[in-house]
Amino acid sequence: MKPIRWALSIALGLTLAASACGPRQAQPMTAFEGKLSDWTREILSDSPETASVAGVQNDVAGGDYSDRLDDRSSIAVEARRSAALRRIAELRGLNQRRLTDEERLTYAVLQDQFANTAGGAAFNYGEFTPLGGIHPYVLNQMDSAFITLPTFLDDRHDVTDAASAEAYLTRLRAVATAVDQETERARADAALGVRPPGFIMDTVAGMLESVLRDPPVAQIYFTGFKRKLDAIAAAETNPQRRATIERDNQVLLARAEAIVREHVLPAHQRALAFVRSDRGNASDDASVARLPRGPEFYAAALKIETTTDLTPDQIHRIGLDRVAALNRELDIALRRLGMTEGPVGQRLAQMTADPRYQYEDSDAGRAQLITDVQARVNRVLERAPQWFGRLPQARLEVRRVPVFAEAGSPGAYYNAPSLDGSSPGVYFINMRNLAEMTRIDLPTQDFHEAVPGHHFQIALAQELTDTPLLRRLISFNAYAEGWGLYAEQLADEQGFHEGDLAGRIGYLRWQLWRAVRLVVDTGLHSKNWTRQQAIDYVSQTTGDAPGVVVTEVDRYIVWPGQACGYELGRREIASLREEARNELGSDFDLRGFHDAVLLQGEVPLSVLDTLVHNWIPEQRRLADRERRRR
Repeated sequence: MKPIRWALSIALGLTLAASACGPRQAQPMTAFEGKLSDWTREILSDSPETASVAGVQNDVAGGDYSDRLDDRSSIAVEARRSAALRRIAELRGLNQRRLTDEERLTYAVLQDQFANTAGGAAFNYGEFTPLGGIHPYVLNQMDSAFITLPTFLDDRHDVTDAASAEAYLTRLRAVATAVDQETERARADAALGVRPPGFIMDTVAGMLESVLRDPPVAQIYFTGFKRKLDAIAAAETNPQRRATIERDNQVLLARAEAIVREHVLPAHQRALAFVRSDRGNASDDASVARLPRGPEFYAAALKIETTTDLTPDQIHRIGLDRVAALNRELDIALRRLGMTEGPVGQRLAQMTADPRYQYEDSDAGRAQLITDVQARVNRVLERAPQWFGRLPQARLEVRRVPVFAEAGSPGAYYNAPSLDGSSPGVYFINMRNLAEMTRIDLPTQDFHEAVPGHHFQIALAQELTDTPLLRRLISFNAYAEGWGLYAEQLADEQGFHEGDLAGRIGYLRWQLWRAVRLVVDTGLHSKNWTRQQAIDYVSQTTGDAPGVVVTEVDRYIVWPGQACGYELGRREIASLREEARNELGSDFDLRGFHDAVLLQGEVPLSVLDTLVHNWIPEQRRLADRERRRR
């Protein structure tokens, strides 16, 4: 899963030289290139957090952004909705006949993204992001400001000198404003009858209470700042200058502590007070269908998240068919392990509870888990040149999900590396409960989130310096998560589960999970399933740990449609590969196919179809040329 909130989740590969026009930048801009530049600057200027993740120069972002956070006010969100409607009109007004082939590809990508985003702009509630998607609830357990901003400031705001330290403190003060803005928008949505189900509000309240239990000096806003200031002092070799830096650092830290105590934590208290006061007005109805124009909202979300025209009924049926097929395959695998009694889900639950497949729930167990993951990553990296023509240059690190975010976070996710190489790609693993992170499932999670999954897909996209910057700002869920799921399949096909039957069962269960998501997401939001009905179905079908099941179902409730992108994207990539293999026969080249899929960055599935169908004759010509050369 790619990381939370659009400013932290987009696949960015952003050098200034590639900001608008690639290698033709010295030439006069065409009308299309001019609009790309305008849209890029507009979007980055509106989101300082995205600009920080991107690492672009100030002129590309429309001015200095280092001391600003995104404006989360209702006025700003409404302006984003209006801008989304304007951008699709501007795109459609361009003369396509004058575009180069490269520009036509960019046009096709933007046409899908801008049109789908404009569809999401039609709703006056919830979260709306120009390059991300739509979510119905501003305050939720997944991507509200009080969850995303601590990680953003810790990971993405470098503190290297006095100026960047001052910018950090300015941003820190703005955290309170961001939390308050979301609280006010949630209050306004509640007046429209839009609020999360009561059990989601309970989770949010619990997370806010957890933040408020820690004193200011224990908050990540403070501890992360201190760590960065300490590094500056430690790097100074002159004792006198170091003493001066340390004294200055104490003043900065005192200011940070005061900001957290006087502004940030009170904003959290205000958010908590609102959630508690509004809790009695909430129902336990999990579906967005109960919201204003709810069925239309869900249709728009599905369109954004899957880049298909499939209806909820069609997606539900695809899921049920895939569940049935995987159950048959799992039954065979479980029988080979000697597990023959009971439904597949029941046998999977028995495996999950088996101590043989669990890590010890201790510091030593967590250390062993990280060691095992790193060894698996290294094995993939050694063999990857056999499957990919181009490999990413960016480093990859494995880290634990920050403790403050564990309760609402998924089991794992990936954060993209920085442009300048100072920050690697990071594969985050949630260690809140090691019983949820078994040796059965962990290998497949590694292949999805790290290599050859999201790290290859996102880091390679960052290194495409000839691709317009706006293209690399855009994220397509079905493409990205479809690739992650396809990467699991690829690892299995390449023998990474040989000699590890339990690990292969884990792979099949992960595939089953994504099929289950099609059933449950559409069940919740178009077939009036209750939360408990969804939990029971997931639990009985996958046999996974109760904590994992509840967290996942609650995620589908607040992020409608997103979970459908995985299997629909995988199906498309796998189908295109088989079509290419059948057409090319012995001329099929797996490395070339993967390069065709990955080396244009994230695209909607319809555009991916075009890319692969263009690659097939090119590959045939290359093979013919090679035969003539012999």
